[in-house]
This record gives sequence, structure tokens and C-alpha cells, in this order.
Amino acid sequence: MTPSIFARQPLSLRKTAIVLIAALILMWFDSKNSDWFKPLRNSSHAAMQPIYELSLLPSYAKHWASGSLQSKEAIRRENIQLKSQLIHAQAKLQQQDYILAQNARLQGILSTTKPEQFDLNLAQVIGTDTNLLRQIVVLNKGMQDGVQVGQTVIDEDGILGQIINVYPNTSRLLLITDEQQSVAVTVKRTGQRAIVTGQGIPTALSLDYVFKTSDVRVGDELVSSGLGGRIPAGYRVGRIAHIKDAQAANFRSIEVTPAANFIDNAYVLVLQDKLINKNTLAANE
Repeated sequence: MTPSIFARQPLSLRKTAIVLIAALILMWFDSKNSDWFKPLRNSSHAAMQPIYELSLLPSYAKHWASGSLQSKEAIRRENIQLKSQLIHAQAKLQQQDYILAQNARLQGILSTTKPEQFDLNLAQVIGTDTNLLRQIVVLNKGMQDGVQVGQTVIDEDGILGQIINVYPNTSRLLLITDEQQSVAVTVKRTGQRAIVTGQGIPTALSLDYVFKTSDVRVGDELVSSGLGGRIPAGYRVGRIAHIKDAQAANFRSIEVTPAANFIDNAYVLVLQDKLINKNTLAANE
């Protein structure tokens, strides 16, 4: 007996054909009444769920990586923007602090007690001397403003120095911190007289010609005595900061902290004799 054509086909092809035929039959029954295969359909869907999720993993990873990169970039840009805003705000705050400090200092200068024999001429420090070894600054007031050589200059805390050169619109001020400058002073507590000399630096002065037996203490305030007539009496010069007794000398080595501000003296007051100042201004006019 000759085998049939179906029997002569390869086994795999026969299995495929059987499966297809069975599927067609099941599809036909399902189209007639879908409720018959509903439990089987639900079970097959549940079994396939992990496979569906695994197939979506590459897509999830791609979206996650893209979103993460975009999020990091957005955070980086936002961080840069916030830093820029902070820097600008800090810069503006520095300017405001500087303006407030300057205003407070001007108010302090202008509220200084005005002696009856002097006019107080407000001037601004506009430069320093070209010789760095000298303690000299340039003011924006000169002859036309009644400034004269020898006039004393102060700030709200004490004596700064004396005018040494005058020009039409500017003048040069020699500070008492200069090594060639000295001021006759009185110890406010005891009335003892001495001389304060500059050391060439803006942060320290020296008190000279004070005997070891003299009654001076750290913290004693020194005021100008007016001796010699160069600088008016009664203005603060400094305060004793350190006292040292040398064994071989009869005098004490005394360091004084200046009363005036020699580091940031943007505005100063020129003491001008009222009578001389009126005559000078009238002559200029």
C-alpha cells in the first residue's frame, strides 16, 4: 500500500499543519461562542504578562536615561543661573554696605563739635603722595576754598595731620603718622605733657620723652596740648597701647594707637580760623 502524500511530509511540517488546523478549529468555535475559551484566554494573558514587561525594559531604560540626562542638565543650568544671581546680589549688597558705611561716617564727621574759633571745611581724600615712604595724602580743597599751609586736619575721631602744600583746587596733607611729624600732647588722666611721633605706618605712633617714674598706663588717652601753637589743643591723638621699660634708658618705650582713621580716611575736616577764612574767601571772590 502506497503511503499518502501527508504521511510522506517531514515530521516538523506535519506538526505545524496539525497546529494550524487545531488553531483554525479553535478560532471557529471561539467565534461561535467566546465564553467557552474565556478562562483559557485569561490564563494565557496572565502567563504572557512577564514576557510583555521584559520586552518593554529596553524602552523603559531608554526613557529613564533620557529623562535623567535632561533632569541633570536642567539642574545644572538652574544651579549656574542661581549662582549668577547670587553673585550679582552679593555685589549689589557690597555696594549698599559701602554706601551705608560712608553715609554713617559722613554723619559722624558733620556732627563733630564745631569749635567757636574754627570753621570746619569738609574735604575728600583723592590721592596719595608719589613717595611711598611719606605719609602724605591729597585733598580736593585748595586756595579757592580757604585752605592754607599749616591748617590742622581732623576726622570724627581725632587729629590726622597738617596741610603742607596748597594749590588752587587741591592741597597736600602730612599725616601725624609720618616719621617727620610730631604732636605735643597731654595725658588726659594726669595732665602730663609729652610728644607723639609718627613711625611711618598708619597703625601706630610712639610717645616720647616719658620718664620711667611717670604715671602713665595702658589705655590712657592722649589729646593735643596746643604747645607751640601748631595744632589746636583738645583734640584726640591716640591711646596708649603698650609700655616697655628699657634697662639702659631713662625713658619708657611707649606705643600709641592712633585715634583717627588713617587707613580709610575718605572724608576729612580742615580746621580754618573763622576770621582768616572770611578774609581769604573775600579776596578770592
